[in-house]
Amino acid sequence: MVSDGATSLMTTPYRDYFNRSGDTELGVGWMIENEHGFCVWRVQDEKLILVNVYGDGTYWNDWATEKAKELEIKTILFATKRKPNAFIRKYGYEITGTILERTV
Repeated sequence: MVSDGATSLMTTPYRDYFNRSGDTELGVGWMIENEHGFCVWRVQDEKLILVNVYGDGTYWNDWATEKAKELEIKTILFATKRKPNAFIRKYGYEITGTILERTV
């Protein structure tokens, strides 16, 4: 099922995502949601960017691989608040940069 973003954010997967991540809103992009969770994604600079992902990591990793092939994109990019080692080990990602943040 493809959602246009009008889906109620009061459903359990969204509430759980916000509670776990500390985020207060979803990023900008196309949204796919199904029994595996949800994924907000977009294409920028010839990269498939996974903006928000919640649910079955193996499913969404496979989905992103197929979507990148469909769009003829060679790079998938995402950021995580978690330690990246599991994504590196399990899905073959590599660290290509660092996000820095400070409060003003």
